[in-house]
Amino acid sequence: MVNMPNLWIEIDLDAVKHNYRQIISKLAPGVTLMAVVKADAYGLGAVPVAQALEEEGCRAFAVTRVEEALLLREHGIEGEILVLGPSSPEEWPQALAQRINLTVSRLEWIAEINEVARQLEIKAGIHLKLETGLGRTGFTREMLPALCEALKAAPYLDLRGVYTHLARGAQRDKTYTRKQHEKFVQYINILEENGINIPCRHICNSAGLLDFPEYHYELVRSGTLLCGHFPSPAFSGTIDLKDPWTVKAKIVHLQRVPKGTFVGYQSLYKCKKETTLAVIDVGYADGFGVAPKLVPQGFVDLIKIIIKNIAALFGFQLGREKVLFKGKPVKVAGKIGMQLTVIDMGNLECHPGEEVFLPLRRTLANSRIPRLYKKNGVICAKRVIREGILPINQE
Repeated sequence: MVNMPNLWIEIDLDAVKHNYRQIISKLAPGVTLMAVVKADAYGLGAVPVAQALEEEGCRAFAVTRVEEALLLREHGIEGEILVLGPSSPEEWPQALAQRINLTVSRLEWIAEINEVARQLEIKAGIHLKLETGLGRTGFTREMLPALCEALKAAPYLDLRGVYTHLARGAQRDKTYTRKQHEKFVQYINILEENGINIPCRHICNSAGLLDFPEYHYELVRSGTLLCGHFPSPAFSGTIDLKDPWTVKAKIVHLQRVPKGTFVGYQSLYKCKKETTLAVIDVGYADGFGVAPKLVPQGFVDLIKIIIKNIAALFGFQLGREKVLFKGKPVKVAGKIGMQLTVIDMGNLECHPGEEVFLPLRRTLANSRIPRLYKKNGVICAKRVIREGILPINQE
């Protein structure tokens, strides 16, 4: 029997496996799926998700940082691991010793990583990042001749792949994506014409995977789809996904209050009738009620954002996902607190300890919230992160 906390997240690993199988079905024979488990697998938990995917046959993973890759190795992940983001010389020896592939996006790194690999007496697996329109990291066209010469002078490097990153893959206008692909092909041709053998090309993220099967090449990268989300609402229904993410909280306090009762900070909420107020052990410190700042995608989108903000000024939260109790929506009463939130249960029969289902964005959910992992409908593992203080060695 699992001792349930007051606030927890349930992760259905069978749903993750289902999504993996659905994605694989979209790939042509011979195309490899690289599971992107960066940012702790978008909040699901990188280690248990990667372990579940390995059970399904996944043999390639991607993260952003070296520390994320090392964590996977420490927990027995044997497949190929690629670090997508920039890394530092201090990280290279340990990463290469653990067979972690590094992304190279700066020319001077070629000789530097080659020297580290020489000292370790190993071949360093690398992928080259090409800059085709995201404007973040990577080699531009004018850098390619020098890049080719540097690679030829680096015998301890094992070039595993070359890739780029789509900037507007989730948008309906595909003009920019096609231009990025054209540049990608041009850059690949330049590298090959200069004697660089490229065993693996990859350009598609989750959106590209669905929209551009002709761009799949040898490998595609997907994280959003694996986690049960579509890159944008426009993709809904294009593939059968299951959501592995459920957030629950227990009712920790109940009280019946008369009409006219003010609730919460600044007394922004006033009960319109006699009602039952319930307190749940969650707040914005946990990520509840927190939303990313989105850039309007056009004039209509801007008007929607303005209307939502005007409504919020008068206490109406338009577009906010509902808190659910026994399948019925209940309102948040007033402002969300740092760690406690009041909800208006009306006349619903409820008791302390009963569960409430919460909307909570995966990447904004506090990592300290316990994750409970399910297989075959049964909780099989629990992860709890507790803070500790480590001394800094001073010499």
